[in-house]
Amino acid sequence: MKRIFAGLLLISVVFAQDTFVGDTFDRGTIDYNGRKVKATGIGYIPQNVINAGQARRAALRIAKQDAMRQLIEIVNGVTLTSETTMSGAMFDDVIKTQVQGVIRGAYQVGDPKYLSDTSIEVAYEVPMAGISEVVIPVTGFLDPFAPAAAAAPADGTAEAPTTSSITGLIIDCTGLGIRPAMSPQILDQNGGVIYGPGNYTREFAIKNGVAGYARGLDAGKADDRVKGNPLVVKGVATSGSNNVDIVIGNSDIMRIRSANSSYGILKDCRVLIVLD
Repeated sequence: MKRIFAGLLLISVVFAQDTFVGDTFDRGTIDYNGRKVKATGIGYIPQNVINAGQARRAALRIAKQDAMRQLIEIVNGVTLTSETTMSGAMFDDVIKTQVQGVIRGAYQVGDPKYLSDTSIEVAYEVPMAGISEVVIPVTGFLDPFAPAAAAAPADGTAEAPTTSSITGLIIDCTGLGIRPAMSPQILDQNGGVIYGPGNYTREFAIKNGVAGYARGLDAGKADDRVKGNPLVVKGVATSGSNNVDIVIGNSDIMRIRSANSSYGILKDCRVLIVLD
């Protein structure tokens, strides 16, 4: 029984590592796939406490304060676009104040850990949706009340990628060195924007993220964002100093536009990017 449990635990750990897309630090993580930022704080028992209960409460308070400081530092490293990180966006005092407000609303993850040196470790997370609400501009997006895409005619005369309903778009970027971000764009080979704010609503960008990420094509096809019958195309290059935006071959542009026209795959951000 112990061997079976150990085997299942190992499988779950490997699976978690395979699905994680982001950055890992000594005291936290940026998870672009799970759309959350996590930080761990450590609190030590201060001197001159009266009793054990007071000591524990004081250490927990210190640990939370430390976690908040760590969150601010880690959030600064979040990549927003092909040219911008959170640290750049936070030069705006209004955005900085609002993001810090989002961080103050972070929630505790799991129970505190009581370490052998009498210190206490506690983890806090902040959802990227809250950050998106602050940093994503309020204009320039697809009208949320725009008519839904019409279904493809039954006789198959529409120029659709396949005969079945297209459930999303997968862009295979393996081998390109693409980095995850909160707001990636898809470009044609002339630099024109194929997928950007004008193709989706602000509501979906905040709630679900502009795009999802997966490690490997099989994992991408199984992702709930596009699962069913996704259109799969191959990215040909990266764009931008952060290696975030994806260049698509011109031969695939019409396939994407046709799928979007028939099935509305871009409006609600049903886009998934496959990484190495």
